[in-house]
Amino acid sequence: MTSLIAVGDNTIDVYLDRHVEYPGGNALNTAVFASRLGTRSAYLGCVGDDRHGQRLLDCLRQEHVDVSRCRTLPGATGWACVDSANGERVFLGSDAGVCRQLQLEADDLAYIAQHPLAHSSLYSGLEGQLAQIRQASGCLSFDFSDNWVEFDWRAMIKHVDIAFFSAADLSSSEAQTLASSLRAWGPAVVVITRGAEGALALDARGVHEQPALPCTFVDSMGAGDGFIAAFLLAWQAQQSLAECLLRGVDFAGQVCGWAGGFGHGQAVDAGRTEQLKHALNLQG
Repeated sequence: MTSLIAVGDNTIDVYLDRHVEYPGGNALNTAVFASRLGTRSAYLGCVGDDRHGQRLLDCLRQEHVDVSRCRTLPGATGWACVDSANGERVFLGSDAGVCRQLQLEADDLAYIAQHPLAHSSLYSGLEGQLAQIRQASGCLSFDFSDNWVEFDWRAMIKHVDIAFFSAADLSSSEAQTLASSLRAWGPAVVVITRGAEGALALDARGVHEQPALPCTFVDSMGAGDGFIAAFLLAWQAQQSLAECLLRGVDFAGQVCGWAGGFGHGQAVDAGRTEQLKHALNLQG
């Protein structure tokens, strides 16, 4: 049976223009999508000791994701404020809260070892612990997002087996060249997602491309995480690279059909709206 543990980031995605918020975060979303796709799924991360942290854990439990090793720490749960422009999300600002304070212990590593595939992300604050996660699980997937060059990605990628990068602005040939150069740093598989153009992947046997599929579009939030979850479960089931890409693109399209990363939206009260707007002004 396939099994996945996601380790790292979580957040509350707040749509200020719609006055609604949703649970989210790359690692958290990936765990939820893996569960929805029928695998045994777990999430390990830190939430704040506020109502938002409790809500994140409640949503995960509702999605049948194991949260038994999650930490509730003194402080605030992270948030990210977004707006919409021409149907696409625009990030206005964020605060990680306690999200990046995870310090793995021996019991955590033993728990990770129960899952043959671990996934983490660029925004999880785990740069110095990736080697431990990789050693415990035996296989590490990592989402480098679209701004990896702003981080010490060379130090991280050497611990990664399956590396995901976003590069919607690149042509097919440019994406292939990028994948080849990145794979030379160590990953067995490099995947480049290209937004509406689909995705491509490179392993030792060559490169495969998969165009995007038609879908009913509501919201692109979480689509990349849905792609990752579906790709990883197909890969874990020893499907071909072409089939992994097809599964990823197909499920990403399904994710675009609902609001927020994976739903569970709730109204944002006026007090929280004003608090977040004030925080964004301070950041500006």
